[in-house]
Amino acid sequence: MRDRVFFPLAALLALAMIALALIWPRGMGAAHPSFADPLTVPAPVPAPPPPVQKAAKATPPATARSAAE
Repeated sequence: MRDRVFFPLAALLALAMIALALIWPRGMGAAHPSFADPLTVPAPVPAPPPPVQKAAKATPPATARSAAE
């Protein structure tokens, strides 16, 4: 194919693809919003709280007296 035919066709195809991308709906079946309507973003899901650690039972430190017994 000659360059005089190929490059104008490639440019026309590129423009057609850009025009189609501008009017095609976004997402899975979502309607195209107008420029005045802002996009809605779903609220973030809060992370679950970390599990509560049980406090370890405090044992009295060993003393010299209890070690001798």
